[in-house]
Amino acid sequence: MSEGVRQRRPLQTDGNVVHEKPKQPAKSISWKRALCVSFISCIVALPVIIYLLPSPIEPVAYSMPDPPSFEGPLAPNDHLQKADRLYENKILGPESLVIDGDHLYTGTDDGKIVDIHKGTIRTIAKLGRDPCGRFEDEPTCGRPLGMKLDHEGYLIVVDSYLGLFKVNVATGDVYLLWPSTAPINGKVPRFLNDLYIMPDGLIYITESSTKWQWRHNRFNLLEGNNTGRLISYDPKTNITTELATGFAFANGIQLTRNGDALLICETTTARIMKYNLIGPNAGKVEVFADNLPGLPDNIRRSSSGGYWVGFAVIRRKEQFSLIDFTAPRPWLRKLVTKFLSQESIMRFIPKYGLIAEFNDKGEIVRSLHDSTGTKVPDISEVEDHDGVLFLGSYGLPYLSKLYLQRIKN
Repeated sequence: MSEGVRQRRPLQTDGNVVHEKPKQPAKSISWKRALCVSFISCIVALPVIIYLLPSPIEPVAYSMPDPPSFEGPLAPNDHLQKADRLYENKILGPESLVIDGDHLYTGTDDGKIVDIHKGTIRTIAKLGRDPCGRFEDEPTCGRPLGMKLDHEGYLIVVDSYLGLFKVNVATGDVYLLWPSTAPINGKVPRFLNDLYIMPDGLIYITESSTKWQWRHNRFNLLEGNNTGRLISYDPKTNITTELATGFAFANGIQLTRNGDALLICETTTARIMKYNLIGPNAGKVEVFADNLPGLPDNIRRSSSGGYWVGFAVIRRKEQFSLIDFTAPRPWLRKLVTKFLSQESIMRFIPKYGLIAEFNDKGEIVRSLHDSTGTKVPDISEVEDHDGVLFLGSYGLPYLSKLYLQRIKN
């Protein structure tokens, strides 16, 4: 039977044949791991990127005493809230004020010199040229700051950008006494600020910085440099002289009551310096008042024989002070200015209105406050006239007027 059946050959296998397993896909890096690596890379790179970002300032470290407590003659009150606003939205930035009879002269943010008389604002002169109103126009438009009447009745004005001028308030004629393009001791002025006229006609001028201009005044403050100086101008000889250097934001200037020295507000360090005019210390600078309750702007005589000082920013023990905190930390100021503009940084500083009266010893004898900062903040100058305090401001769109009778107890 086997002969009739066809038999299959057994399956032959070759011992050299290799049976391959099916290929498996290469294992990829998990998305979680990739995300983690990317995150770490960013964290590592971020400090480098921040470090390489440019900053507009080169800040220096400086120290300040702990801010004073608002007590005693600095005790808060609401006196400044009793002031009246004048010419609101009709005048911008009346920084410095001169009162002559029933005329009030001031300079404005758009480069004008105006005469306010019996409720009417009249433009006397314009020191620069149009256009005005934009940041980039300021150096040519001009910014009138400190001003005084001389013995002939001319209004002597220092323009922060343009130099020193004499203005005929009756005719509006303008005379350039000294242009800011003229170097003094090898340095061209950048930020002229205030002035004082001596009886013999000699004019003392403060320059806030030889690096920064008025439009960069916050950067000048944040940098903390001491490039400010005191200058004299002699109208008889047309000679300007550098008298003293090393001021940290030299600002307002005023002759002492006995005429032996000039008092100069040093804004950055919250103090008032004294430049001696006579005696064995003539030509030397010393501290008149230290650790002030704010950053001082202009200084003017008070009717009681002392000195009124307006404060742009306050500093008090009872409240965090951004200025004091960053003073010894230049790296922090440099970091902040890499990301924020001047205006943005100032928004972190609370508004507060403050003026203080000092005696001849540099002691505060009284202070007037607007603790809400809503009525009269940002005070640049106080003019004490016939029982009335006129308050100027570098940025407010109005003048303020306070009758002292309103705050008598």
